[in-house]
Amino acid sequence: RQTLQEAIDAVPPDQYDAILLVYGMCGTATVGLTARHTPLVMPRAHDCITLYLGSHQRYQEEFDANPGTYYYSLDYMERNEPGGNIGLGATNLGIMDEVYADYVEKYGQDNADYLMEVLGEWGKHYNRAVYIDMGHGNGQQYEDLAREQAERRQWLFERRQGDQRLLNMLVQGEWPDDEFLVIPPGHTLITSGDDGLIAAQPPE
Repeated sequence: RQTLQEAIDAVPPDQYDAILLVYGMCGTATVGLTARHTPLVMPRAHDCITLYLGSHQRYQEEFDANPGTYYYSLDYMERNEPGGNIGLGATNLGIMDEVYADYVEKYGQDNADYLMEVLGEWGKHYNRAVYIDMGHGNGQQYEDLAREQAERRQWLFERRQGDQRLLNMLVQGEWPDDEFLVIPPGHTLITSGDDGLIAAQPPE
C-alpha cells in the first residue's frame, strides 16, 4: 500500500484525467489509498482473478460452483523462478520439493515430514486448479505446468478462457458505477461491506 500511495503522490497535478489502478482489493492491500489531486479509478473486484475472468459475476459463478479453487495464469507463473510456478494469491507450490530437501538436511526426515505437513495444511482447502488462458504468450507450456501441479496434489484440473473486458473498459474510460469506483480527490478507498465491495470516503 505504501508503494502504491507513493506512486500516486508522485503524479504531478493537472497532468492526467485519472490514475487507473489495475488491482482488486487484494486482501486489503489497496484499502486506505487516498486520491490527492487526481481521481483514482479501480475495478470493484476482490482480486485479480476477477480481472482475468472479465466480471465479478463470472468470478462469483466460479466461486459458487467450487470455492476450493486455486487459480493459475501465465503472467504469475512467468514471474516465478524457472521450474517453479505459482497460483493467484496462494503459496508457491513449485519450490516445495526444494524446501523439503532443505528441511531433511537441517532437521532430519521425521521433522521435515512434520514441517511439510504443517506447511501443506492450506492446500487441503483446495480441490480444483483452474488455468486462466488470456490468449497471449506460451500459454500451453504454463497450462501444462498448472496441470502437473494439480495432478501432484490430486486436484481436478480445468481450463478457463480469460476475458479482458474489465481491463479494456478501464483503459477506455468506460467506468459504470456497478463495476468501477471513481475516488475523487481527497477521498480514501475503504471497504463498503456490501456487494459494491469498495467505496470512497470523503475527508473528515
